[in-house]
Amino acid sequence: MLALPDDVLIQQRLAGQTVLLTGASGFLGKAVLGQLLRELPDTRVILLLRGDAQQRLENEILTSGPCEGLDGSRVQTVSGDLGREGLELPAGIDVVIHCAASVSFEQPLDEALELNAKGPSRLLEAVRAAGSDPYFIHVSTAYAAGMRTGLVLEKPSGTAPTEPWLDLNAELDAAQAWRKDIEAESRLPQHQHRFVAEATRAIGPAGGPAVGTRAEILRYEWVREQLTERGRERARALGWSDTYGLSKALGERTIITKNPKHLTIVRPAIVESALHTPYAGWMESLKVADPIMLGYGAGIIPGRFGANRSIRIDIIPVDFVANACLVAAAHPPDEVRVFNVSTGMRNPFTIHDLAEMTTRYFRERPLPDEDGLPVSVPEWRFTSAGNILTKIERANSVLAKGRELVDKLPIPRSNDVELRLHKNQRKLDRLKRLNEIYRPYGELDCVFDDRNARALLDNLHPDDRERFGFDVDEIDWDHYIGEVHLPALRKIAVPPAPGPKKTRSAGRRPAPEGPPALALFDVEGVVLDSTVAHFYAWLRTRDMPELDKLVWTAGAATKVPSWIIEDRRSRTAFNRNFYKLYKDLPARELKRQAEEALPDFIQPRIQNEAVRRIREHKRRGDRVILITSALDFLVEPLQHLADEVHAAKLIERVGRFTGELAEPPLTADGRASLAARLAADHDVDLKDCHAYGDSLADLPLLELVGHPHAINPDFRLSREARRRRWPIETWGTERAAV
Repeated sequence: MLALPDDVLIQQRLAGQTVLLTGASGFLGKAVLGQLLRELPDTRVILLLRGDAQQRLENEILTSGPCEGLDGSRVQTVSGDLGREGLELPAGIDVVIHCAASVSFEQPLDEALELNAKGPSRLLEAVRAAGSDPYFIHVSTAYAAGMRTGLVLEKPSGTAPTEPWLDLNAELDAAQAWRKDIEAESRLPQHQHRFVAEATRAIGPAGGPAVGTRAEILRYEWVREQLTERGRERARALGWSDTYGLSKALGERTIITKNPKHLTIVRPAIVESALHTPYAGWMESLKVADPIMLGYGAGIIPGRFGANRSIRIDIIPVDFVANACLVAAAHPPDEVRVFNVSTGMRNPFTIHDLAEMTTRYFRERPLPDEDGLPVSVPEWRFTSAGNILTKIERANSVLAKGRELVDKLPIPRSNDVELRLHKNQRKLDRLKRLNEIYRPYGELDCVFDDRNARALLDNLHPDDRERFGFDVDEIDWDHYIGEVHLPALRKIAVPPAPGPKKTRSAGRRPAPEGPPALALFDVEGVVLDSTVAHFYAWLRTRDMPELDKLVWTAGAATKVPSWIIEDRRSRTAFNRNFYKLYKDLPARELKRQAEEALPDFIQPRIQNEAVRRIREHKRRGDRVILITSALDFLVEPLQHLADEVHAAKLIERVGRFTGELAEPPLTADGRASLAARLAADHDVDLKDCHAYGDSLADLPLLELVGHPHAINPDFRLSREARRRRWPIETWGTERAAV
């Protein structure tokens, strides 16, 4: 690339050039591509993307804010993965802008090193193998400099005498060995027992396969947490805040050893929403500083956070960084060049400033909580991270004891108690995570020098300063944070909606979708506001004198606590044990009583919306199936509602019930197996079927079908439904004609 006079515009400098851009599906990469397409019409662009690159270009990238409406016809795509060897690229590449990276602060070290540290050199080697020797622009991070104090110069990692010498291959080998060791450790009995116990407590009534699946998820999460923690500790031992900063520092070192013809390392600080281009506030997801701001607005940060209020927090709009990359592309250096795209040197903004602006914004426009009520934010105060973490551990201990009581004792309104415990635990977990991740940044008392960046900016032609400007002096923090960034952040966060809103009327609910198939309804809690215990109590007491009924009810009440506890752990075990109460009762007499008077028991307990929904399914041509743990003769009055009723049945001997079930209880995975069999029998696809349930015992059935519905769910099913974004509805027992 020949040296050109200073008055030659960037558009002319890059005319006829071929630019290879990586990371175009990411936040910064999209901003760079948008500017390339908008401002550099004579520059050819090649994108390197994982997976089906052309499809991703058309569906993910050209439809995004920076690229929307722009001509992508001059964009060529190449599929490839920088995290692996064997990359193949086309010839004729003049400039590489390498934006691809993992930006997670919680990524295991081996994964971060494969992409962030080895990726740049793999990319350069692949370009050279294709016959090109390009100018290489490597996007790093200002935090590749490590945990420093004072002025941080624009120098590549590894050039200061105080920096540690590092062997990338040795670090990667050790990190990969950690993964192997921790994977093996996670399968040891002491851990497996813990995972199973936690899974049973969370999802026990859903049955053995569901517990096994949840236990394996817990094992996987534990492995990743352990790897993340080891990587974080290794990075901090070497002088970096996290694996992200360490891996980016090693990426700088490895690309330098490859001796590219020209090399610029662009080091942005904390990249946040756009100030100007494509429009003020453009962002697609939460970025580095956003979880802190949202955590405060959502009430997760209870007024105190571990940080030093006077430290400068270095935030830079994404369009400034994109422009800096393109300015660098048009001005190759004679030697390795590093420049920081940062604000702290010339336009300082402190953590205290951020706290004040965030507090003011969320007091004027509070976020809604899970119940839709506005969150009242306290004064944002600062303390040591150690003090915060100590308080979190104490609170965790209290919550753990509360969960033990819920598991062991039949606490009144336990569903509400468990919900409150869950909400408090979730807040604590998020607060702890925020403090662990951001603690070093809240204590990083340094300023990033930007003299190289300023010199590059000062030499631009006035027209280029207009089109590709990144002058941080123009940022008005009150405007950018209060009127641009926080409103953009709010659009992403509101509605927070962990799941769909509840609805009470069929009129506000869309009609069932898809071709006719099966509609499977749990009876207890969905069709009827009753349980198997209600049926039993009605049978035993309906002909008793009032005094005898009171005595019998008092005696039965003593068994209720143990029933509640057993049902929470296993609906199958509860059903088998509960039906032992029918042992030696006269079968014919009970059936006669049920036939005579059961309609009077059932009618007031029918949930009117269930009847409406059943009729709606029948009009669609669905086959309606009722599934119940109640005894067959007790649900006969419901036969006319359905095409099939599948109920429990007791074994009879010599005219009396034995207390033993004739078949395994229809709970948990038993219901899912029944649904699968019925779908096969009637030649319908399970993805077209609907299922309605109210408890965790229905979870396997709901997971199996394409249209699950949680009706009056208990806390644990409600939590699972919200995770999966299933419809959640509240049905009542107003009288309905049947």
